[in-house]
Amino acid sequence: MTFLRTHKIAIGCIALAAFAAAQTPPAAPKFKDDKEQTEAIAANTEKDPKAKLEKLDKWKADYPETEYAVPRLGVYFQTYGELKMFHEQIQAAQQLRKNDKLISNLDLLRTIFADYAQIKPPSAEDTAALTDAAQYIIDHPDDVFSAANKPQGQTDAQWSGLKPVMVEYSEAQLDAVAEAAGAGAVIARLKAHPGRTPLNIWMGQKLLADAKNGHPEVQSDMLFHYARAAVYEGPGAQDAKNRGQFKTFVDKGYKTFHGSMDDVDKLYAAAKNSPVPDGYKILSTVDIEMQKQGDHDAWCKANPGPCLWTDVKKQLTGDGGAAYFDQVKDSTIPGAAIPGLSKFKGKIVEMVPAMRPKKLILAVEKEGVADCTLLFEAALPGNMEKGSELEFEGTVKEFAKEPYMLTLTVDKEGLVGWTGKNAPARPGAPKAPVKKGQ
Repeated sequence: MTFLRTHKIAIGCIALAAFAAAQTPPAAPKFKDDKEQTEAIAANTEKDPKAKLEKLDKWKADYPETEYAVPRLGVYFQTYGELKMFHEQIQAAQQLRKNDKLISNLDLLRTIFADYAQIKPPSAEDTAALTDAAQYIIDHPDDVFSAANKPQGQTDAQWSGLKPVMVEYSEAQLDAVAEAAGAGAVIARLKAHPGRTPLNIWMGQKLLADAKNGHPEVQSDMLFHYARAAVYEGPGAQDAKNRGQFKTFVDKGYKTFHGSMDDVDKLYAAAKNSPVPDGYKILSTVDIEMQKQGDHDAWCKANPGPCLWTDVKKQLTGDGGAAYFDQVKDSTIPGAAIPGLSKFKGKIVEMVPAMRPKKLILAVEKEGVADCTLLFEAALPGNMEKGSELEFEGTVKEFAKEPYMLTLTVDKEGLVGWTGKNAPARPGAPKAPVKKGQ
């Protein structure tokens, strides 16, 4: 116990060696009168903490202004601790730290940390005190761990070795404050302090729980936060073993969520460069299908003929292809399937026979790949160059699944673009006689 003496009494104070140095005024403090001295002695010598607090309160009520304000506050601090009045002890510690020679006192700072953990729930005032204490250690580690503050019995190495431990502990306290405030506060702290990967892990755990509770839309952000813990290597990074474990988890989750490992490198690059997603999104298998459908719809709008052709092919080659064929057999396509579309387009692959064909084999979906056969009752005149484009509409007659081939019967009104002409007569062939009058 540190004692401050006057010529008449000794007032006991908190067990902080710094008090003695802090309370060395130009002139020794004095009581205002004998009554104050009596009340101070009564408070200081009382053994029962509850009774001591009552006597301290009487002294303070009767003498709110005293030259012994700091020593009295020290006794309050000690008494609150004995009574487990954690809120009050925190506030007393903060008041003591307003003294320039006590602001860096590690015992006071540690007491704030310890008391805060005991309060369920802490008040805003308690949280403010904790935040102030933690931030002070982070911002002024050399002041807190100065040679002048080193306790007796502790080596220089022990004292200096404690500094980084307490700085990290203080950062963890601020992390906990953010976590208690919720995801918004955690994200804000991550933006301000990008190396706090424990907060990424906390966010990952929270979002994983949310996903399991009916919010699958959060899985992209969840994987991002775990990826951050896996790849970040700056100050505050996880150790190599933890990073490896998080990467294994992310790889597995990514493949399940995205449907493949495509672009996983983009996830890790984004997580390495930023502590929070900030708009980065991993496409889920549902997103990808919706995107494909959106792209397909846009393509169909711009290309109604090819769209209808590929949709018919998809139906015919699918599991219910035979049943679908029974529905479309003997129907005319395109017909009225798509408003404004009257004909398909295809390019000639083969003509049977080569001259005056009654069968045309076309490539509709892909250049050079035959997938459509047109049958004509009457032979077409002449022939055309292979690769020439035709437009057609016809009646469904048959199909083959592998390789795919759809056969249509077509009348002359159903074919557009045929420019073939009858072959010229052979050289030397007799000409038909010209009748008189012609």
